[in-house]
Amino acid sequence: MADYEKRQLKALDRIAKKIADADSHLTKIEDSIDDKKHHTAQHETIKDIKSILKHARKVDKYEDKIVEHNDEGHKGSEAHYVYIEDEEPVINDLKKEFDGLEEKLNGLTDEDGYKVKAFEAEHDYLEKAKEILTKAGKF
Repeated sequence: MADYEKRQLKALDRIAKKIADADSHLTKIEDSIDDKKHHTAQHETIKDIKSILKHARKVDKYEDKIVEHNDEGHKGSEAHYVYIEDEEPVINDLKKEFDGLEEKLNGLTDEDGYKVKAFEAEHDYLEKAKEILTKAGKF
């Protein structure tokens, strides 16, 4: 059996990184004066939000694979339990990071973050990512 737990943990780590990247871009939007910087930071924030959803889907896919191959391979091995233990703090951090990101998105002014606000209102990717992670038992 492939090491789906390891892949899943990497996908969770990528979500955390993309949340941090989006947070950084939102800070640039808030701090910048130049509209050109706003445009670039908004574009990058949207890319990060899309990536969060993409990696949430991977987490769900790997969860399905873990369940599918439940009786195979090294499920009782030490490596499996290491991933389970490593996963818990990552998930707890993700919850805080999601809340922080949503708070920052809500705090954007319509002038500064108009593209990001319009994108998130239209697609609601962060909410979809949360639903997927909840379905996979990771949120």
